[in-house]
Amino acid sequence: MKRVSKIAVFFLSVLFILSACQTFEPEIVPEYNTDVSAADLDGLNFVWGHAYTGTVYGYIDGTAHSDMALNREKEVEETLNCTIEVEYNGDINTAINTAVMSGQPRYDIAIGGSYGLVDPMRAGFLSGISSLIDVHNTDKWGTPGMLQSMLWKDDLYGVVPYAWPELVYNSTDYPIVVNEDLITKYGHTDPREYVENGTWTWDKFEEVLHAYTTQEADRTIYAMAIHPPYYFISMFLSNGVTMSMYDENGVSCGLYSERGIEALERAAKILRETCKDCFYPADAHGGPGVDWFVNGDIFMLTLRGYELLKDENCVMYRANNVGYIPYPQGPNATKNYYYSDHSSLEYTTVIPLNVKELEATAIVLSEMYEPFDAYKTKAELQDYMGKQIFFDERDAGIMFNMISHAEYGFFKEGGRSVIDTLKDSTESVQVILESLESKYQDILENYMIPHYEGRIAVYGE
Repeated sequence: MKRVSKIAVFFLSVLFILSACQTFEPEIVPEYNTDVSAADLDGLNFVWGHAYTGTVYGYIDGTAHSDMALNREKEVEETLNCTIEVEYNGDINTAINTAVMSGQPRYDIAIGGSYGLVDPMRAGFLSGISSLIDVHNTDKWGTPGMLQSMLWKDDLYGVVPYAWPELVYNSTDYPIVVNEDLITKYGHTDPREYVENGTWTWDKFEEVLHAYTTQEADRTIYAMAIHPPYYFISMFLSNGVTMSMYDENGVSCGLYSERGIEALERAAKILRETCKDCFYPADAHGGPGVDWFVNGDIFMLTLRGYELLKDENCVMYRANNVGYIPYPQGPNATKNYYYSDHSSLEYTTVIPLNVKELEATAIVLSEMYEPFDAYKTKAELQDYMGKQIFFDERDAGIMFNMISHAEYGFFKEGGRSVIDTLKDSTESVQVILESLESKYQDILENYMIPHYEGRIAVYGE
């Protein structure tokens, strides 16, 4: 089969420009002392646009973390001699575009989902920030893989409050949650043990699916419920492959790699043939799957991050004893290295183009997102999640492993086409890949390569 070709990318002699912002003149701004202890911003007011209405910097109002965020805002205002004005706007992306095009900046800082913010970024309406804040501090801002959607051509255009608890965890997609009460009731081995001892493989996954499926007098308790696209992308990632792949030759589409094809073929075989009677027969997208899990109709469930932790309707708030594990690893995966996929990274924070005081704005952003005193380090964050949120500290370790290896899925750009076709078709993986090859060539050239260029420009080889 003809494969999507690899395209080499060379950077040293290339001048990157923002194609859509050539008509905007950069403002001359005063230089500020970036030593925060000595910074005085002369009473400047900074307007912070929030897409998440009804929250305090993403936290539910009246909670301990919303109080921490409000206290931080006050500290920043006092320390830097400035004011922060919060404005809520559910259509933050359109507001940014309109303001920049009109030449009248509306927000100095804005927070929303990366799914929408990639549009103003690609239009040239956001400020590059890699020279303004220490983006190499990945424990504060997120890893290059996590931020990949906001890396474009020559710079980084958005970060996340990675050092703040709970926010970005909603964007860590497609773990498996386990109903531990059912595991105990029916005397099965907890799959956490397979993860710990290194035997959580595709073969073991098949064994578990058959072992857990339980026939009672009046019903079947199924081993697992899935939303097929979640299942296929998770199995794809589990073989040490991502949607866009990088090596010394440049960037290529991981779906067309040998590891990618191997993973998709095995996933299709498990779902359609060897374990077809072990999966709950209906689609588990959204609330229904959570209901089945909580009601004890299934042992395991694949779900989005927001279905796990976001609010009182989610699994962690409704179930009595929940385990959290990754998808089983394929033969080409790096041991104990668990990828996660995201199509939209919540709480992505950007600085629009032509803000009044760019350097000062970056100082405010950086100080606002310093770790809270209660969680100064990543280890303290993980300890908090393990003891206060999860039912087992091992689960927090798995979650942080998956977050550390988060990668952009290019779903907005059409990268989900193979996954969706596999869900609805009985055609072979090879036939489906061949039918969509030209589409993925376009995605590679128009999106994967420019994102790769940004990643290399900011973080190097």
